[in-house]
Amino acid sequence: MVSGSRDFGSETATQALRLIGSGLFDEFPSLKVVLGHLGERIPFDMWRIDNLIEKLPVKIPAKKRVSDYMRNDFYLTTSGQFHDTPFHCALAEMGASRIMFSVDYPYEEMAPAAQWFDNTKLSDADRLLIGRTNAINLFKLDVD
Repeated sequence: MVSGSRDFGSETATQALRLIGSGLFDEFPSLKVVLGHLGERIPFDMWRIDNLIEKLPVKIPAKKRVSDYMRNDFYLTTSGQFHDTPFHCALAEMGASRIMFSVDYPYEEMAPAAQWFDNTKLSDADRLLIGRTNAINLFKLDVD
């Protein structure tokens, strides 16, 4: 690993949670953020995060639950996560309209990533959303 990147996933998740907690998405409701690696494990812990924040003695500036911001203001990519179990967890928590296929080159290779995506259990509609349509819509791409 490159020096300084050993804890990339947890540092990225922490920063995403700080952005949410700060109230940023209440102030800028059209802001969208893309997280790689199926959301840096946040989807796996969303219920727990919501539950624990609700019990905090001090309230955070954010007006909604973390899971609400995740599902409305964040998109996830599959980058570097080509295994059915974490993918289907993220899919169940976020929905197909919030996930985009990506590879994470040069750390991962296109062929095994594409093979996994072609074979993971998905409806044709969800495969099209994740593999193409979500990115076109989010980035306002002019493609035919």
